[in-house]
Amino acid sequence: MWFELNKTKKEKYKDLITNFASLSEAFSQKAEGDVDTKIDESVAPIVNSKFQETAFQRSFGAIGEDIANTSYDVSLKIDENHKYLVGIKSFGIHSGEQKIAQFKASSVSEGWSIILAKAKSNAERLSDKKLADKENEPLYKEVALKIAKLRNERIASSKELIKGFDTSDEVYIKSIYHVLMPSKKGEIAEIHVGETDYLPIDINAIKILGSTTLRNPVNFKFTDGQNVYKYADADSQLFMNFQNREIIVDTWSVNYVEDAFSFFENLHKQTLEIPNEKKIGETVSWMIANENGEVEENSGYNGFDGASKLPKTDNYRKKRISSFKKKYENELSRSDMGFIISKLQTILLKEYPAKDDKREMKRIRDKLRDRVTSLKNEEIKQAVFAMVYRPVSEMYIPIPDSRKFHNSHPDFFGKSIGTFKSNSSKLALNKNERIFDLEFLPSENRIVAYINQDNGKSIQSIGQQDILGEWILRGVFQLKEYEPLTGQRLDELGINAIRLIKYDDNDKKIGLEFIWIDVENPPEDAIGWVSRKKKS
Repeated sequence: MWFELNKTKKEKYKDLITNFASLSEAFSQKAEGDVDTKIDESVAPIVNSKFQETAFQRSFGAIGEDIANTSYDVSLKIDENHKYLVGIKSFGIHSGEQKIAQFKASSVSEGWSIILAKAKSNAERLSDKKLADKENEPLYKEVALKIAKLRNERIASSKELIKGFDTSDEVYIKSIYHVLMPSKKGEIAEIHVGETDYLPIDINAIKILGSTTLRNPVNFKFTDGQNVYKYADADSQLFMNFQNREIIVDTWSVNYVEDAFSFFENLHKQTLEIPNEKKIGETVSWMIANENGEVEENSGYNGFDGASKLPKTDNYRKKRISSFKKKYENELSRSDMGFIISKLQTILLKEYPAKDDKREMKRIRDKLRDRVTSLKNEEIKQAVFAMVYRPVSEMYIPIPDSRKFHNSHPDFFGKSIGTFKSNSSKLALNKNERIFDLEFLPSENRIVAYINQDNGKSIQSIGQQDILGEWILRGVFQLKEYEPLTGQRLDELGINAIRLIKYDDNDKKIGLEFIWIDVENPPEDAIGWVSRKKKS
């Protein structure tokens, strides 16, 4: 990636980073007796990670990413067919392994610590690292495989976000770590630019290297032939050895300002010219799951999981079942056909008025799904599923507390789109007057969308529902067909919320990005149940 970037933009980035680092004296403390020591011998260049990320965005026009459980910080489009997801890191050139991911929720739900507790017990019993590592290898392998699966799903999900849905197979998406590695105190003041591939873990090549120490057998290392990883059980963190010296692609000299404190004292006297940028007018964010950590059943993201939409009039459902039986009676055994017809009749001909009744219907439907899938006949599977499920990629984006939001922001999506008929839950404007462009970040794909349903609770696409659902459900959330979105899946991927962005210069385009919200410290623009946790 580094060698594909515009030379002028790279110089701007270099200037931002090295100019900041030139003030390191103001942020560093010297040891006693170092008063007469030269700055370039006593101070290490400082790289502030937040400034680094912002400088990268500003220099190269990258888009910031707000995903919790990956190290992707920005996305960068070189051209229409070349895009990068970039993990931005800074650490000393002499540093060891670096944290690259965390799996707190998954480690608890899947019992990783329980597995590693067995490894600890074995190590204490054997009192020999070599023997303990040999005995614990299957336990470490079990956890390593779980780590690899989640790590790879997160990478795949993030790539889908930047790739988008309106694209061809010719779009090249690559993941990269971009690293700044300053020299240490006493060395020549330099910042080394590093770059290495941000790779999924090769599950088939995982080899366990053993525990980090005999005294700490719940921490272990493994490799996939591409990288060496370390897992630390205490905080469910994954580390990687970056091979610091081997990934250097550029080196910058740092010249310290002679009197950094004088610079800060006189900074207010400088006249700064700041270029105009696209201004954000309003933003709003909300959680995808409810307060109990559950994603809404039957609608929203799980629209396919609702009850069948087949008409009930004129015995249509009974006729549809009979038609199926007649069409496939020579392709199915008597046992399989009897099972399928029985379950179809139960699902389609009975009434399920209460929530518990609907859950019972779903349990029956799951049994039917498993039996039909086991037949390995795609035509029969599609025929059955078309009767008992809604379209597999049917979905809309629900807005929490929608009536309250529209009443306080009637023009958020466009002039008067969020207004209602008098004493009604119905929106005041006609469908074609509730239309706006929805732009997905960071891919910049756009669809024509509109606000719909009672109280304006849904954002739906016009004419592209299947495309939108296929991309979000199968791509972003990495779900199999007919697999519901759950709170657990959101935790696994590190995506639990949505943010909408309204720009000042365009009232007919709304940006949308998938983000992570810290429930205990939600952002100021949060609405819905999580907004009650905002700190006063």
